[in-house]
Amino acid sequence: MHTLADEVVEFTMTLVRALHRIAQFDPAKPNFPRVRQRLFKELTRLHRTQPEIAYVIGPPSVAGGPPEVHVDGTGPARTELRRLVGPSIGGAFVLQLLEFMQRRSLVILALSRGLADSEWNTFLEVIAAPPVETDPAREGARLAKALLDKKVSHVALVREIDLPAQDPQVAWTVRTAFGRLGRDVRALLALGEAKPTTLVEHGERLVTGMAYSFFRKFDVLRAMLWAAPALDKLLDALPGLAAFRTRDIFAHGLPTLPLVGTTKLILRDAGEASQVPGEPAMTVLRAIVERLLKEPPARKTDELLREMCRREVVPITRLPPELQEWVLAETWVDALQRRPSTEPPAGSANIDPVRLLQKAMRYALSIHRFVEANAILMRLRTADAKAIPGVFDEPTMEAMLGGFPDDPNGRHGIVALLAEGEDMAADSIAAVVAQGEPKLREAGAWVLTEMKARGVAAALRALDAGVEKEEAAYLLLACVEDGAGPEAAPVFIKQLKHPSPKVRRYALTALAEANPAVAESHVAEALSDPDESVRIRALLLCANTGLGSAKIVPQAIRLISHDARGASPPVVRAAIEVVVSQRQNNALAGVDADDALCRLVRPIGLLGRLLGRRTPPADVLVTAISALGRLGSAKAKKVLRQLSKSPDPDVVHAAEDALAGRSSKTMALSSVFASEVRSAKKM
Repeated sequence: MHTLADEVVEFTMTLVRALHRIAQFDPAKPNFPRVRQRLFKELTRLHRTQPEIAYVIGPPSVAGGPPEVHVDGTGPARTELRRLVGPSIGGAFVLQLLEFMQRRSLVILALSRGLADSEWNTFLEVIAAPPVETDPAREGARLAKALLDKKVSHVALVREIDLPAQDPQVAWTVRTAFGRLGRDVRALLALGEAKPTTLVEHGERLVTGMAYSFFRKFDVLRAMLWAAPALDKLLDALPGLAAFRTRDIFAHGLPTLPLVGTTKLILRDAGEASQVPGEPAMTVLRAIVERLLKEPPARKTDELLREMCRREVVPITRLPPELQEWVLAETWVDALQRRPSTEPPAGSANIDPVRLLQKAMRYALSIHRFVEANAILMRLRTADAKAIPGVFDEPTMEAMLGGFPDDPNGRHGIVALLAEGEDMAADSIAAVVAQGEPKLREAGAWVLTEMKARGVAAALRALDAGVEKEEAAYLLLACVEDGAGPEAAPVFIKQLKHPSPKVRRYALTALAEANPAVAESHVAEALSDPDESVRIRALLLCANTGLGSAKIVPQAIRLISHDARGASPPVVRAAIEVVVSQRQNNALAGVDADDALCRLVRPIGLLGRLLGRRTPPADVLVTAISALGRLGSAKAKKVLRQLSKSPDPDVVHAAEDALAGRSSKTMALSSVFASEVRSAKKM
């Protein structure tokens, strides 16, 4: 299957043939319409995942070499076309495309999503015709005008003359982006699709064509914002565009994610959190504020608006009351660190004092100022004690766990503070464990364990709601391992259907410990689990607790007697442990255990070898010999004495140990679960 880059390369090679009228791609050929439609279908398929396919002439990769042709549409970044095509055939096609664009003074040839069939046919008809003008600049202007005259709006031709003047401070990526934006603005005006006063409404379309390949490169986007006045000088000469500002379109049209990332980069480079940004950052940030104020409420955009308010980029009165409360609360917490007696600000009539205290405590917890959080808690208890649990919401707990202290005393102080949040705090911590990053999950699991019964109940509620991530589900199981009672059985049973074998395995163990009566049937059913480790866990649970023995023991005997030489050695060893433990507990007839084990360890005779029987693996054989020693029956001792004369020294050593009573338990229930629970508690 071809990758997106491979499909772009294939389309590019076909397009170059069409532009140069090579072979069947000549419009004079009878099959050209069919080829043209095939090429259009390829382009339409590419546009399903990319907003456009664009070819851009950039600086040479080697000093003194020819310019490079870059391509947009192979993914989220602009790429050199030569690297995609490969050195064997790349040179010819890249040079042909470069020659075609240079003979028309083009630096960008872009085909945008939404290109209609009629526009495509017109584009090929116009662009593939032989040059009319000898001057490349005039020929490029003629082609651009011809496409606009025929209403081809989804094909962009940008000429060298359309770019801003060369400036050592402005990279070529910024110059080409501005050239594309200038061309698109003029095209919208020429086609009558926009007026100078409404250009900002087309911001998303304009910015996508201008900067799509740089949406994940915040430093490039910032450079475009810095250099925006350079394009304003070019557009000021056009009628009606004197009040037009490139920065406004850019701030309005950027998608939220790159806008937020670029803004954070600007703020980071503008100095400390309390420092007012200088120019040109201040002008750029004010343009971004106008966009953010129109966005629906969201965590990242709200945080940016709050920070820009503290930096005096936007006055607090322009923020919604919810954000005003946040700004006042954050300012007050910072003041409390300097003067503990500072009173909370009153704010406007729309500010609720209780909500202000709640936000202040959330902020203090988020930035790990627990002394201030305790002080605010005392005020909140006096103002409205019922409002305290609402402070411990999931975003606050996630931020608090992000820098969890290493000091044990500090940790236990935090747990005492979280106790004020009651079930709300425990549920929020459990939600972070279920959905958060690995470090947050580990810290949250430690907190839930320290919250005792409340933490166990919250972990069970989170598991019952469904946890897809393997490690998250396991950590929540670890949190309830010590405190879950019989009533937790339905939650553990639900985890037995988890896609992760690890979760199923430990859920089975937890169920057996919490409610053996309910676990009886589920332990037996686990013997048919598709994962070997779960089957082994079921066998060992039966061996240690007797759960599911009615169904498991007959299968274990059958496994030892008939299937040992083809089954997995760990499974056979676990089956041996089941048989021996049940025999020692007098739950199994001795003759059954003796016959199964003796049949397994006896040497294979001539007839058996002719029938294809093989000696079991060494670890299975040694385990079975030790098990016979633990049985201690007369038949077992007789077989052991025979084995003590075996030519295999390992068999002899195992048989002698078994006869001397030095056999140990062959395979105990795995201690991994308990050890990992301890590690989760220790963090």
